[in-house]
Amino acid sequence: MIFATPLLAMAGVVATLVPIALHFFFRRRQKPIEWAAMELLRQAIRRTSRRRHIERLTLLILRCLVLLFAGAAISGPLLNDETIEATARADAPRQIVLVLDDGIGQQVTVGQRVAFDTAREDAVGFVRDLSPGDRVGVILAAGAQPLLWPPSDDLAAAKAILENLTVTEIPSDIAGAVGVAKGSTPVIGVMSDFRKGSIGSSPNQAKEDPQSAVKVIVTPPATVEVTNTQIIEFDPQAKGPLSIRGAIPLRVKLRREGTRLAASQSRAELTSDDGAKELLEVDWKEGQAEATIEGSIAIRPGRQTEVALRVQLVGVDAQPADDARFAAVSTSNTIHVGIVDRQSSVDPGQSPRSDAGVGRWIERALRPTDDVDIDTEVIEPTAITTQRCSGLNAVVVVRPDAVDIAGWSVLERAIHAGLIVVIVPPVRATVDLWTDELARRFNLGWSIGREPVKSDPPLILRRTDAPHALLLQISSELSDLTQPVTVTQRLVISVPTHETETILSFEDGSPFLVRGSNEGARGSLLLFAAPPDLEWTNLPAKPLMVPLFQELIRQSVAQVDQCRRMSVGGESMPIPIPGTVGLRMVMARDEVDPDDQRTIAVDPNGKLMQPITRSGVYGAIDDANRSSELIVVNIDPAAASTQLTSITEISSELNGLSVQVGESSFLDKIAFGGSVRSADTRSSQDIPIARALDGYSLAVWFFVGLLILLLVETWVARRASTGAKKQRIIEGVQ
Repeated sequence: MIFATPLLAMAGVVATLVPIALHFFFRRRQKPIEWAAMELLRQAIRRTSRRRHIERLTLLILRCLVLLFAGAAISGPLLNDETIEATARADAPRQIVLVLDDGIGQQVTVGQRVAFDTAREDAVGFVRDLSPGDRVGVILAAGAQPLLWPPSDDLAAAKAILENLTVTEIPSDIAGAVGVAKGSTPVIGVMSDFRKGSIGSSPNQAKEDPQSAVKVIVTPPATVEVTNTQIIEFDPQAKGPLSIRGAIPLRVKLRREGTRLAASQSRAELTSDDGAKELLEVDWKEGQAEATIEGSIAIRPGRQTEVALRVQLVGVDAQPADDARFAAVSTSNTIHVGIVDRQSSVDPGQSPRSDAGVGRWIERALRPTDDVDIDTEVIEPTAITTQRCSGLNAVVVVRPDAVDIAGWSVLERAIHAGLIVVIVPPVRATVDLWTDELARRFNLGWSIGREPVKSDPPLILRRTDAPHALLLQISSELSDLTQPVTVTQRLVISVPTHETETILSFEDGSPFLVRGSNEGARGSLLLFAAPPDLEWTNLPAKPLMVPLFQELIRQSVAQVDQCRRMSVGGESMPIPIPGTVGLRMVMARDEVDPDDQRTIAVDPNGKLMQPITRSGVYGAIDDANRSSELIVVNIDPAAASTQLTSITEISSELNGLSVQVGESSFLDKIAFGGSVRSADTRSSQDIPIARALDGYSLAVWFFVGLLILLLVETWVARRASTGAKKQRIIEGVQ
């Protein structure tokens, strides 16, 4: 109940204290005087004292109530919306918003029940129990997608929609879904198992709002722990200097979840789109949580297109969604590298000497023997064209000082298309402006000295226990390989550490080799502080020379292919593929059904017309309905985690909101404790008096009660008056 004028109501309460004060503190106290007939009067008074005490107390209470009712009646008492809802009949209209978790984390199976099926049945049962006129809204947690919005009173349609829902592979975004509903209702019901995957991978977090009156009622978090094995990585393993012909080497990384990890064995099956299969096995030790297994799978001889691959665990565990992962591998056995150098500096028939040109050193490092799968060709600095670069995977620019403006423009566009560009300073110790052109074209924030700086004593490469990703294949030998390398002169490079990767550095922390890339580019730019020339560094004569250049090229080219990887639920391609108008699935967990063959439209900017909801390998389709490249779509393993959570973690996810766990009465709490008549959730203090008067007023009843109290008080006061008392005393004496 509220009051139109709360101050008057408070004044009525204070006024009730007046009779009490008069009664207890201002009673007249007289000194008794003994006289002859006193004893007779005392006997009469003792016979009537109890009755007089009750009369005085009754009169006091009546007068207090008169003041209280008068103040309450004048202050305009109103029955507000919440009180009406709490006291109204059971069939009063209500508005409810449900958040149903249909994310990948809800695929967990405990016993014979899937978590999502239980949540969906609860939601259907809840809608079935609503009364005609009630309104219900439904928001799906996967992608924070409104399903039935705004809330509708068509309960039959809501029930039918819920019954046809299926669980997805998209990560749950419970915080985002609650954020969608928060502005329309004071009570939100969330139905989920609340395992780690459902709350730990949410892309959003509820914004802190201490003034928010929204109450979130959640189903109890899961308490049954399950053991689950995940495939968290599946990548082609980089080939060494001598390539493996006819087979693709692969690496699979597994993870187990649970507190009781017993010794066991896991088997994973490799499958290619050619139908080739291989079985991999791993023996788990007790308590072991992660394992890596390596293997290979054969490819069809003569195949020129990319190969779609799948690895899938054999057997069933509690979370089937993370039992499969996909990859795509190029069948090309050759990496094509262009060396931008003057033709005269490279003599194919000449053996490398201590004074050989930089281009010659790099060519021999990339192709030390004839059976290495790296081909090189020399390109004149003034002959860099788009057509010349189209068939190359990488370009090593030995003479950046000789590249003209047109050549820099070609390299800039080629990096966006996926070309790897390696820049080494020219050997000539002259002041050149190529560094300014490089900084202007690529805008990476690099500051490069125009003149070489000599170091005495020579600088030594820093050892590291955490090598860069491009050098992981030689990580076990990297410390020994870098130890003897010294640099006597170099260009000083300063780079922003938050935007640039330092691959190798000197002992003083300054960079020797850095990598950067513009936003949206598939390729990358690598820059050396010193060329592999004996006047600058002894690198050409040391064992690091061959594996360094080979791994830089191999791993960088492999990472270009990784740019074509997406996560389920993605709405845009990481980097647009020119000419792509759609995506079509070519490999899934099982056989690709006709529904999965539908093309997902893609605009020129790489934006998908609808999000991808299933993991697998998709073909990028051009306007001639031809597949040009493969796109790999995998789930987020963190979103499928089966680890248990607590109400504290759930509250943290819904930061600033009031979270209450519903037990067996979960639905009743939503339906009755938090129901509202309309979407207007403003408090009584926010409602103008003119509008508040439209509510149900109780003033009439208070005035009626006041009149009755006055009549009763008059009668009691008459009986307790002095004349009546005297008459009773005389009667008592007689």
